[in-house]
Amino acid sequence: MTFLNKLDRFMGKFLRFMSLFSLVALFFLVLGNVVFRFIPIFSFGWFDEIVEMMFAYFVFYGSAALWREGEHFVVYLIPSKFKGNARRAFDITIGIINILFFLVFFLYSLELTIRATDWTPIFRLPKRILYSCMPVSGFIMLLYSIASFISCFRKECPPPERQISDF
Repeated sequence: MTFLNKLDRFMGKFLRFMSLFSLVALFFLVLGNVVFRFIPIFSFGWFDEIVEMMFAYFVFYGSAALWREGEHFVVYLIPSKFKGNARRAFDITIGIINILFFLVFFLYSLELTIRATDWTPIFRLPKRILYSCMPVSGFIMLLYSIASFISCFRKECPPPERQISDF
């Protein structure tokens, strides 16, 4: 197994772990908040800080995991109209748009993370920790978009639309 294959497998495990951990943490935090509103044993004054961070991690790392595996939402109305070289040209155009989008997203989220000087009020955590999931996941999605573009450019585009059964 090559280094890139090992890195890809590690990335998949990391992204799935972060997404799952964030979702489970969100579930228990919300459950605890509801329970402790009826049984006031202690205060959840710090609740907003952690929920905000877990939700951001869940959304961005989950998006990167879906992007990596090609399991994100896709509308096949327009691509299904193209065949052969037209479909390949369409896929290459979409690949370029993806790369440009993730490049801009990565650069601006990195700038936001670097410039963030705020601290959370209760735990006194730097907001950079909260924002760090954006440039990391953006960079991961950028790399996978570039890899997909290169393989599509070499005529190894992903298969056409998945068959969706009627309800």
